[in-house]
Amino acid sequence: MAKSIVLGAGISGIAASKLLIKNDVEVLLFDNNSKISVDKIKKSIYGKVKFRVVLENVDDKDIKETNLCVISPGFPKTNLTYKKILKAGVPTISEIELAYLYSKGEVCAITGSNGKTTTVELTGCILKKQFEEKAQVVGNVGIPYSEKVLKETADTKYVVECSSFQLEDIVKFRPHVAAILNFSPDHLDRYESYIDYINAKLNIAMNMEKDDVILLNYEDQILRDLVLQKNMFRCKTVFFSSRRTLTEGFYLYDSAIFYKDNTKTIKLLNVSELKIIGNHNYENVMAAMGIAYYMGMSFVDIVDAVKEFRGLEHRIEFVREKNGVKYYNDSKATNPDATISAIDALKGKIILIAGGHDKGIDYGNLIMKIKEKVRYLILIGEAKKKIALKAKDLNYDYIIYADTLEEAVDIANSYSNVGDNVLLSPACSSFDMFKNYEERGEKFKEKVMSLK
Repeated sequence: MAKSIVLGAGISGIAASKLLIKNDVEVLLFDNNSKISVDKIKKSIYGKVKFRVVLENVDDKDIKETNLCVISPGFPKTNLTYKKILKAGVPTISEIELAYLYSKGEVCAITGSNGKTTTVELTGCILKKQFEEKAQVVGNVGIPYSEKVLKETADTKYVVECSSFQLEDIVKFRPHVAAILNFSPDHLDRYESYIDYINAKLNIAMNMEKDDVILLNYEDQILRDLVLQKNMFRCKTVFFSSRRTLTEGFYLYDSAIFYKDNTKTIKLLNVSELKIIGNHNYENVMAAMGIAYYMGMSFVDIVDAVKEFRGLEHRIEFVREKNGVKYYNDSKATNPDATISAIDALKGKIILIAGGHDKGIDYGNLIMKIKEKVRYLILIGEAKKKIALKAKDLNYDYIIYADTLEEAVDIANSYSNVGDNVLLSPACSSFDMFKNYEERGEKFKEKVMSLK
């Protein structure tokens, strides 16, 4: 009987274990987190084949007998057990690769440094217009791909959000339609270089062929050069742009989105008809529309669905207006480029709350943008001194420190004027003070709504 080791007992690891067990594979689920409830995991997994949970060390005998290792996206590759498995030559794949190998459905996939989840959710909303419950949104968005494969039909349409972590260990994963939204430095606490991070994301297209389609952001210099100078993609490439007209593809012009090919130019909609704001979101819309179009949908149905989309929590989410000041929750902005996009999207002056866990990223471009529109920069978390130092180096001195997010909101409230925007857009991850960006955003909203 085939035997597999699954690394990571989170939702991805548990879903992968279920899928393997359903296909008569013996599973050892490993995680060195001693707080995990083994009994709870075992109760959630049913099957006739052998299943074990190990929270300390995996025996060499188990590694020697293993045919396959499945690694969860959040599992650290510095872990000694992972290194032993790698050294033993055990084939190692990601959870999305495992799901793809067992799946019969059609796949579209999205990656990029910023905007993935919004684009994935929007693409899912569009596809549901035609395919209804056959359209499933999975991956980094929070629903494991493997979980849905357990209950799929042959005509299921998957929209897979792919993080760089998930794409590191794919082998055969091949979307029919894909999109790369953008690149900006991120997760440099995991990767040795920015190039390594980019290459991980580029894996999304490594198995795509000439009858597949990838949508790329023309305004991302790296993506543009990869097509125009290096011609690295085997599949059909289609650009989208928020800054210029294109001879082919999707573009924003005069506050409207157009599609152009060799025979026609079609005006799809005015951006005033959308319920989300900012050029970065218009790029997300164009990518989602392109995916749906190449998945076989008509522009009429696509545009109808896009107009209904209200955006997601924690992405430039309007919270309330108090005394002429608007409060926005952009807790999902976990790198500087995401925060720059949020600053650009808002009209008027801004009081910015930023900071959190630093991921080894330079904040220089962010500070230059802050100098344009931010009246005060309120800093929290581990990264506050690093951000402040960069700000002072670039001659920006309107900096205030806060020990907690709640204190930061109180300070922003006291310093704000009529017409200002108070924006939580941290440019850092949340793990120094919160479980995740969702908890950070919820705490911000609770505090804002409690202001008298």
